[in-house]
Amino acid sequence: MKELYLYARSLMGIEIGSLGFVMDHFNGQWREIVDGLHSTFRRIPNLQIVGEDQQQDELQYILDNVKTPSHLYIFANTIEGLPLKIPMTIEKLIIQYGSWITLDYVMSLKVRNFSLWNTNLTNEDINVIFKSWMEMKSHQNMKGFKINLTNRADFVKDGLKDIPYKMRPSITEL
Repeated sequence: MKELYLYARSLMGIEIGSLGFVMDHFNGQWREIVDGLHSTFRRIPNLQIVGEDQQQDELQYILDNVKTPSHLYIFANTIEGLPLKIPMTIEKLIIQYGSWITLDYVMSLKVRNFSLWNTNLTNEDINVIFKSWMEMKSHQNMKGFKINLTNRADFVKDGLKDIPYKMRPSITEL
């Protein structure tokens, strides 16, 4: 693949725009693959990582050594379920299995657009995130934020507590 890519790049002068890792397919070879990519590609704008029950250190190795993407999609979970160190230059981040994500972790993110799924963040945590953003204490460059609600029924009461908002009519009322 490396030779094919280098040949295509020399003919067409193009770079790879997107790369997907399916970690389940290359047991134990991740370091070699990532090191090869690191020496071949100048930059990979879009990186998607997929896998079930992966080793934390292998997933983190990919994040640490693939030349920083602008869009990072992590659809892999780890056996250890520990926080991941995300490069600060990411423009868009999607994490599918975020049970390890804490309020402090979200508050430390410098990402412009992020989607966090399957977290255990509460409506009160989401309220803290919103308030901090509205008061320009955090996420000053944020353009988009999506998160699953662990308790939909109390979101308005707890998630939007002390935040001015307007309810629009539901689609069925129109």
